[in-house]
Amino acid sequence: MNINFSRYDTLTTLLAGTTAALTIVISQAAIAKTPQEVASIAGPLTVQINSSIGDGSGVIIAKKGKTYTVLTVNHVVEKADVKYTVRTSIGKNYQATAVTRLQTAETDPDLAVVKFESPEEYPVATIADSDQAVIGTQIFVYGYPATGGLFGAEREPELSPGLVTSRPGNRPEGYTLRYQAVTWSGMSGGPVFDSEGRVIGLHGQGEFGFAQTSSGEVAPIKTGFNAAVPINTFIAKLLAAGINKSELKVDNTPATQGPVSTINPQDAQAYYFRGLSLLDQNNPWDAIADFNKALAFKPNYTPELYFNIGNARTLLTSTSIDSTRAPSAIQAYTSAIEANPGFADAYYNRALAYLDNKDQPKAIADFQKAAELYKQGGRTSAYQDALNRIKQLQ
Repeated sequence: MNINFSRYDTLTTLLAGTTAALTIVISQAAIAKTPQEVASIAGPLTVQINSSIGDGSGVIIAKKGKTYTVLTVNHVVEKADVKYTVRTSIGKNYQATAVTRLQTAETDPDLAVVKFESPEEYPVATIADSDQAVIGTQIFVYGYPATGGLFGAEREPELSPGLVTSRPGNRPEGYTLRYQAVTWSGMSGGPVFDSEGRVIGLHGQGEFGFAQTSSGEVAPIKTGFNAAVPINTFIAKLLAAGINKSELKVDNTPATQGPVSTINPQDAQAYYFRGLSLLDQNNPWDAIADFNKALAFKPNYTPELYFNIGNARTLLTSTSIDSTRAPSAIQAYTSAIEANPGFADAYYNRALAYLDNKDQPKAIADFQKAAELYKQGGRTSAYQDALNRIKQLQ
């Protein structure tokens, strides 16, 4: 069964443009950065995109004189009648002077560029070859999440590490760089960096997928998987964006930190990651086998292992010819909750599993607990989603 991603936020902001006057191709050997070093690179490059209808993120990719060009995802700035503001890392706010939306049809990639003018000096991101981001590659998502009751200019930046789980050839809106990392509403349009601190994609999808239940209904399940539009997809759209490649700072040297190997797993991490990759590629049986092997090592991320076993079992239920033969996801989600009583997504997914079993009272109780935890964690959209579920059932 296919898991189709849903956007984190339905809108946010923008950045458009053409710009920058130099193309720098760096040929010296790249040196893998620590997460702290990647964060120090990401901070000055990443901006907020704010408007009256939502919050998003973006990354400065070019500069010409006092004009800066920011790359973001289109759904952050898709409303032509809305004014967007770019807020930089030093707290300066600028009105967007131009927005170029590269998504003019549903089949186009979810990308846009925005321009703003400033006398301040801001660095320009280095772009790398996103084709090198194969399965198992370390990535870092950076952006301004709208969590904890903070919105607009109040938002603080966050770096989230992860690993590439699949590279499908084709996905709606160009989201063919997929990974597991913790991301939040408001981070849409934020840059995805490789281990050298170079931009390889634009984050824009996540939080839940859709699984068909045994009754034939389609239900959202929390997965932890996220997706970005690869930077190479943007490079192919430079003409439409009004940008010359010479205006970009490019470094296509291979990363020094290779991908995690899953050919011959020897520890919990390798088995867990291979299981994630198999799950993301719609192979739940083999994913469960690897998750169980990882569990045998008794790692400290046991709740996440049980949670993903539950997700795999949910997929089996929806894809099995005889769904009654598929193992129950409820038990796995229960184990995840026992290992981590604050695991909101496990409560949410278990509620869906209870619904599939026609146990409405238990489903409502789990949605209520998930809503409580989402509220505590500042996950506003997830909190509202859980409340809507409860309302539908009562």
